[in-house]
Amino acid sequence: MSIAVKMTAYEKAAAAWGDAMPDEVRELARYVDQHTGVAAAKAIGYSGAVVSHMLAGRYTGDQDAVFAKIRGALMGEVVICPVLGELGRDRCLTEQKKPFATSNAARARLYRACRSGCPHSRLKGA
Repeated sequence: MSIAVKMTAYEKAAAAWGDAMPDEVRELARYVDQHTGVAAAKAIGYSGAVVSHMLAGRYTGDQDAVFAKIRGALMGEVVICPVLGELGRDRCLTEQKKPFATSNAARARLYRACRSGCPHSRLKGA
């Protein structure tokens, strides 16, 4: 009879990534071990499947976007937004995806700033 030993998220990530494990994955694994995968997914704004695939080194989507969200949400990276001032990189990325809204002047300025050459924008054509 064998006893299954449950690996921590950090151990899984270390096994998948080896010495090349990026700091973002390391931080994500630590967060999952301290909280849960669901909490990590909620913190970075992605699904639990993305968190799992990132830890396993199998995520085939835009890893740079996930890394940026991890840096903002879990590692404290901030950017200087021309409209909102200093804010977390994760919030910056979230704001970029929001649709245009005429009901709020700040929201409209932010929409235009994200699409007119802001250095932090990941939008194509910005």
